[in-house]
Amino acid sequence: MKYVAWIAAGLCAAAPLAAQERAAEQVQERTHVVRPGDTLWDLARTYLNDPFLWPEIFRLNTDVVQNPARIFPAERLRLPGAGIVVAGAEEPGRTIFFPRDQITPDRELHTVRAAGTANVPVLTPGDFYRAGFLALERDVRPVGQIAERIFPSVVTLELPSQIQLYDKVFITLADAGTARIGDRLQFYRPGRAVRQHGRIFEPTGIATIAALDGNVATAVIVQVFDAVTVGDLAFPVADFPVPPGVSPIAATGLEGTILAFQNPHALQATQGIAFLNLGEGSGVGEGDEFVAYRPAQRRRWGTRPEVEVARLQVVRSGERTAAARVLSMDYPALEPGLAVRLVARMP
Repeated sequence: MKYVAWIAAGLCAAAPLAAQERAAEQVQERTHVVRPGDTLWDLARTYLNDPFLWPEIFRLNTDVVQNPARIFPAERLRLPGAGIVVAGAEEPGRTIFFPRDQITPDRELHTVRAAGTANVPVLTPGDFYRAGFLALERDVRPVGQIAERIFPSVVTLELPSQIQLYDKVFITLADAGTARIGDRLQFYRPGRAVRQHGRIFEPTGIATIAALDGNVATAVIVQVFDAVTVGDLAFPVADFPVPPGVSPIAATGLEGTILAFQNPHALQATQGIAFLNLGEGSGVGEGDEFVAYRPAQRRRWGTRPEVEVARLQVVRSGERTAAARVLSMDYPALEPGLAVRLVARMP
């Protein structure tokens, strides 16, 4: 009889542990690799459906993130898992490890509502704002440019000081009536020329106008994508165009080519930006997806079939060209001139 009682007691003790193990298996750790332009605010809005929950992401990554205002590209951040229990939700079979009457004001529960995928946009604001654009110089109309970093000092500087996050800068405006306090401006640096298609303009940062004095604006740097320097061109910040809960659907019929890459590396990788010879004039918009491929080719042994090289997603579309992010790559064969074909379009 004692033997039977021991077995029963063992089964009762094992039941909560088995439930915990099953729950642990269901909760898979989610991570995000930081891209240029990402902020904890953006990540909380994307993954948790509430930007004000950014402290929860920070709390999980204090070993990586020292200052929540500064996260850096290539950092891998842990995200709250999809299995986190919502406060006040009584679930059957739930194991409670301490009585609720023991919860005191100094021992409050910190819980997070897991975001569903229905409200996650197919690309983030960071993807959109970190992408450069390719345009003819005659079509580029900046509203101003950075004139000087605000850093008065009695010490003579041998080298020009670097403009950092939250620094203040003076911006000369082409027309004083085009800007108001609180407006945001995005800075671009003119880059390489692409024959017959204009010049690549690379994003460097975003600033908010804090004061106006005639045609001179004082602005605070609030985002940095690359080195912000005196002479960078200023443009009004474009509205992020991709709504949450909308995904591209299968599409065909539109073909083009890769013109150039934002970073001219010999070997391109995922997350790199390619410029396509298709834009809004061709019906291309943010979120559309293309495959880059090598067309079928006649060989001595017969016809070599078409080979898909990579998949790209449009992150910013202009009138004649579009910037597309490399989502995945099957072969290290991305290069200017490679053919692309539309495979999915945003509805």
